[in-house]
Amino acid sequence: MPVDGHSPWQEISRLGKKLIQTGLTSSRFGNISLLNGDKIFITCTGSMLDELDEDGVVNVDLRGSCPEDAIASSEICVHRAVYQATSHQAIVHTHSPYAVAASLLETREVLPLDSEGRIFLGPMPIVAGGMGSNALAIAVSSALQDHKACIARGHGVFAAGSSLKEAYEAAAMAEHSAQIGYLVKSYCCEALRTEKE
Repeated sequence: MPVDGHSPWQEISRLGKKLIQTGLTSSRFGNISLLNGDKIFITCTGSMLDELDEDGVVNVDLRGSCPEDAIASSEICVHRAVYQATSHQAIVHTHSPYAVAASLLETREVLPLDSEGRIFLGPMPIVAGGMGSNALAIAVSSALQDHKACIARGHGVFAAGSSLKEAYEAAAMAEHSAQIGYLVKSYCCEALRTEKE
């Protein structure tokens, strides 16, 4: 079924290019999925997000594991769990550097300091679990029931929405808010250091 006049893989491909162009992730890191009926269209394992063609996206069963899981992103269990537990229709997973750094410095959540982040994104829970593990699937699907984005500790952002556009916006806002937080804390630390001198 076309989405905005494009097939699901074309929509995913367009977003993959955008994620790389905006610096939200590196080419081989991260994954994108789109729910379409009882099928999940998801990037293949090892695919380069800025060079996706039809062979770089596979569709798998929403209801449970299937043979195509073998070529899907290693995070397929996380995406499937989110779709099963929420009303989200799209998921973006990035390895955004400021968000990853924030997840290593904070304990439970990252609170946006910028006004847009506070209003439109809200707190981002920090979740645990190995890459592509059932523990991560449970943690992310739980966090995304009440939040637009969460951060897997040391791993990256999982953002979701009713469309790829919404999921992208949440991922971009997550990284922006994490960067603002980093800059504010760096400035405060430098100011304290200067005072002591």
